[in-house]
Amino acid sequence: MKKLLFFMAFAATLLVTSCTNTVNEPGARTVSVYLTDDPMFHRPDMPWLRYKSVNLDVKAIQYIGKDSIWKDATFTEAVYNIKMLANGDSALLSKINIPSGETVRHIRFVLGKNNSVVLSDGTTKQLIIPSKSDSSLVVKAWETAPTGSYSIMLDFDIARSIIRDRSGNYILIPKMRGFIMECTQSIEGFILPRKLLTKVFVVNGTDTISTLSDTLRMNYFKLNGFVPGSYTVKFMPVDSGYVTLTKTVTLSGHNRAMLGEVKVTH
Repeated sequence: MKKLLFFMAFAATLLVTSCTNTVNEPGARTVSVYLTDDPMFHRPDMPWLRYKSVNLDVKAIQYIGKDSIWKDATFTEAVYNIKMLANGDSALLSKINIPSGETVRHIRFVLGKNNSVVLSDGTTKQLIIPSKSDSSLVVKAWETAPTGSYSIMLDFDIARSIIRDRSGNYILIPKMRGFIMECTQSIEGFILPRKLLTKVFVVNGTDTISTLSDTLRMNYFKLNGFVPGSYTVKFMPVDSGYVTLTKTVTLSGHNRAMLGEVKVTH
């Protein structure tokens, strides 16, 4: 069975005041690992990139702690439809017990061969892992882990991870970012009109944090993984493909910024 290993490394750099440095305390703590989805913007002129589901065949999860040795995390292999994991929804992958004073520094996924996408017309396509692709992926969450138990969110980027080649094959080259939930903040709200499907995104350096509003949940949107600072949030109705509204949001010591109802034109 062909397997793909890819890595998430979490660097301990103090950038936020809401988290404190890890100290050597007696006992143990739990690190919960979650999976979520950075939804893809569906271009009207590319119907072959409209996915009903994106299914990842996760076989195992391993991690590195203080001793730099790979260890198996408690995990039951499963296929995850990550299209179901957006706007605050996530799947708990594992709970890792480590001694207090230690942190999870790396996480490694093992993917099997049963990865697939279901297209908008119901056709299922296998996601092919290139035999010569670079199998390692490092994602740095630039926060210091808090004391006590904490949670790591792994945010899968569909748009950058799946490529359709000239032969019509769908290639999987996983891209992710990781962040510590207790050390970061979110931006959320509701789009008006309620049925206007909208891409909401923030360009943060070389990274784009994005989501699609959920018209089945009062057009709710949620963006995660921000450190304190000022951000420009952009709103792009899917049916137009153009940004029609921008908002500047300043995040401080709180864990969420609720924008309330946001009226978007199209």
